[in-house]
Amino acid sequence: MNEQFDLDPELDIVSIRDMIIEFNNDPIVQSLNSLYETKSFSEIINSSRKELVHSAFIAWVLNPNESHGFGSFPIRKLLELSVGKGIKKKGLIMPYQDSILVSDYELVEIEVQTERAIKNVGRLDIYIEAELAVTDAILNLRIIIENKVTTKEHKDQTNRYFEYFENRKKENDLNIYVYLTPLPTLELDQLEEPECSCKEYIQINYQQIADYLLQPTLNKDVSEHNRYLIKEYLASLSQPSFNPEEETPKQELIMALGNEERELLTKFWNKNQKLIYASLYAISVDPNQNQDDIDRAKNALENLSGGNKDRSRYTIYWNSEPVYKAFRKSDIGVNTVNVLQDQNMIDDEVFQFLRNDFSCSFQLIKTPEEVTDNEAKYSKYRVQGEPELIYQDNDYYVARNWGIGNIDKFIKKIEARFSELEIKKD
Repeated sequence: MNEQFDLDPELDIVSIRDMIIEFNNDPIVQSLNSLYETKSFSEIINSSRKELVHSAFIAWVLNPNESHGFGSFPIRKLLELSVGKGIKKKGLIMPYQDSILVSDYELVEIEVQTERAIKNVGRLDIYIEAELAVTDAILNLRIIIENKVTTKEHKDQTNRYFEYFENRKKENDLNIYVYLTPLPTLELDQLEEPECSCKEYIQINYQQIADYLLQPTLNKDVSEHNRYLIKEYLASLSQPSFNPEEETPKQELIMALGNEERELLTKFWNKNQKLIYASLYAISVDPNQNQDDIDRAKNALENLSGGNKDRSRYTIYWNSEPVYKAFRKSDIGVNTVNVLQDQNMIDDEVFQFLRNDFSCSFQLIKTPEEVTDNEAKYSKYRVQGEPELIYQDNDYYVARNWGIGNIDKFIKKIEARFSELEIKKD
């Protein structure tokens, strides 16, 4: 056996057989088989990755003039999602943004279109117009959505759309530009700017459409027919899409997961890790497999077993003197907080900076009550130990789930805020 892929020595043929029998009788596996062996309607008609189809369905959900009875609820959720992401990721300041975030407004005269053609400019994937009435004003709202499923932007579309609407913008106009892609949430959260050519767009993904629009809509008083349609659509998003014969794979294997699939798959992984590792190893050393499958299995096994794990060490300097040396990347947040405490730097302003001013996919410091069970289980915040920061008689714990993208952004922000502090990779 290649030492890198050594498996549990107790995993002999008898235990493998027992695990396979247990696997086949596992109700979670049976539920997943039922879920993934059943084709969604969009798969049957071969349209599960066609942008026009996704735009049409999303527009149908958003359109209160349709017979589904959802009203303006989906558009309100889209506004909440887009404005919230715009403020967090881009530092945007929009007119009446607080009213939008707390849904303190009325929407009237709503019109939703797909493939709206603008001469010499292009076709908008989804276009929404409405009057947005707040306490002391009526705004002319426009939401311009560019939807990309399997392709990238071409011919500088987003810049053309932005220039067209901004050049015609009047005093009470509110234009919101949305770039919708299947990019996984972890990767989306690490983006410094949207992937489209116009950086004024707010990038969101299909997982957020599922979580913010579709799942909440299912919790409303929805007819059985419309509930079925939304569940069918969610099923089409969660079905893996790949073709072994294609040289270039689809942009994203899975576009989004519904709550049911996510819970089942998490339980499946937790219960069957050994068998998954063993299966990957078997493929990676089987001369009867084709080379592409062998390479894919090796790469997956190496990544899962930590063969490519980043074991970099970091040192923190204060006024050019090393104060925390050669620590793991998981400790970069807590050691930075420790340095600031050691130097008596944490006042109200710095505390708010640590609490709110990081564009990571997680919060830097949390109270024990804010830490979820899952975050505690996987030691993303080590609430089992002593508080790592006590401020104004409140206990706080510091995030430990650091990836390369988040570390780079964290270091950049910390060093920009504190000229005395420097963090270097050893």
